[in-house]
Amino acid sequence: MEKSITNHATYRFSQPLLTAGVFLLSALALLLPSGYSYGAVVLLIGAIAWAIEARTAAPAAPVPGLVRLLVAVMIAYALVWIGDAAWRGEGLREFDRPSRFLFAAFCLVALARSRVRVTALWAGIAVGGIGTGGFAVWQKIFEGAGRASGVMQTILYGNLSMLLGLMSLAGLLWAWHQNRRGGWMTAMGISAVGGITASLLSGTRGAWLAAVVAVGVGLWTAWRLGRARVYLIVAPLALAVMATAAYLAPQTGVAHRVDTATQELKDYFNGTDRRGSVAYRLEMWRGGLILFGQSPVIGHGENGYIAKLRALGDAGVIERPASRFTHAHNDWVNVLAKRGLVGAVILLGLYLVPAAWFWRSGHQAAGASAETLALSTAGLIFCLGFMATGFTQVNFNHNAGAMSYAFMTAVLVGLTRPSTGALRTAPRS
Repeated sequence: MEKSITNHATYRFSQPLLTAGVFLLSALALLLPSGYSYGAVVLLIGAIAWAIEARTAAPAAPVPGLVRLLVAVMIAYALVWIGDAAWRGEGLREFDRPSRFLFAAFCLVALARSRVRVTALWAGIAVGGIGTGGFAVWQKIFEGAGRASGVMQTILYGNLSMLLGLMSLAGLLWAWHQNRRGGWMTAMGISAVGGITASLLSGTRGAWLAAVVAVGVGLWTAWRLGRARVYLIVAPLALAVMATAAYLAPQTGVAHRVDTATQELKDYFNGTDRRGSVAYRLEMWRGGLILFGQSPVIGHGENGYIAKLRALGDAGVIERPASRFTHAHNDWVNVLAKRGLVGAVILLGLYLVPAAWFWRSGHQAAGASAETLALSTAGLIFCLGFMATGFTQVNFNHNAGAMSYAFMTAVLVGLTRPSTGALRTAPRS
C-alpha cells in the first residue's frame, strides 16, 4: 500500500468524520427510515472539513486518472439529468435524486486523498448485514409479513440486502488476514448470511442476478489467489445447495416466486394472459423501446415518458395496467426512453468506470495486497451487481437507490488504493 498522502495532525477534524461516515453508510442504510442518508450526510460534512483543512496542508498526491474520470461521469450524470428536467420544465422535484451524485463526487475526491482505515467499511458492512438479516426474519416470521421489506420499497430492499451480503463474502478475504481473525471471520460470515437471507425473504427475484455476478467475480478473485480450480468445484456446489435450500424452505417464498414467474412467462408468450408482474414488465419494456424509437438521441424526459406510455396503453398497443407505471422496471429501457442514447452512455459510465478501477486495482502485474483485493472484489460485486439488478428495476428512481450507489461507490473507490507489492498473507491492522 502506498504511504499516507495526508498529514493526520492537519486533518484532525475531517479524518474522524470521514471514518464515521464510511461506517454509518452501511451500518444504518437498511435499518432506519432513510438510514442511507445518515452516513452520506456525515461523509459530506467530513469532505467539507477536509476541503477547508486541505488549504493549509502540504500538497497531496494527485487523484488517479480513472478516479478523475469517475468524478467527471458523476458530475455529467447530475448535470445532464438536472439540465434535461429544467429544459423540459419538469420542476425542482426531478433535481433531487441526480444531485446526490454531485455530493458523492465531492466526497470521492476527499476520500481518495485522505487516509480512512478500511476497518470502518468492513465493520459497517458487518453491522448492516447482521442487522438487516435479523430485521427481515422478524418481519417475515414474527410479524407475518408476506415479504420482508425493512423500511423501504420491497424490491430495492431485496437488491441492497443481497449486495450487502455478497460484499460480506468479499470481506472474508480481508478478515482472514486480521490479527483478530476469528472474530472478524465470524462477523463477516454472519453478515453474509444475514444479507442474503433478507433478500430471499423479500422475494426480490431481480436480486438473484447479483448473485450470478458475484459467482463470476469470485472466480476472478480465486484466480488472483491461485485457487481457481478449487473455486470451480466448491462454488457451484455451494450455490446449488443454497439455491435448493432456499427453494425448498417454504418460509423464503422462493418456490412460489419461481413458479409464478415461470407460469407468467408461459402465459405471456402463449398469449393466454398478460397480467402479473413479469408480464407487465415485458409490456413496459416493449412500450419503452417503442418510445425510444420515437426519440433515440435525447428521449422524452420523465413527464413525457409517463404521458406517452399511458397513451400507448390507452391505444391498446401495450396492456393498459402496464402503462400506468412511472418507470420501465429496467434501467436500460428506462434511460433509453427518457434520456436517449446520451443518457445511456452516461449511465453505462457510472457502472463501468468504477468497475474498471476495481479490476485494475486488483489485477496489477505486481500483485495486490489482501486488503486491496478484498476491496476490489467488493467493488466489482457492488457496481456490476447493482447494474445486474437494474435489469428488473430502476434503482435510481428511488432516493435509497441513488444515494446508496453514489456514496457507496465513492467510498469503495476512495478506499481502494493500488498496491505495489506481491499478495500479502500477513495480518494487517
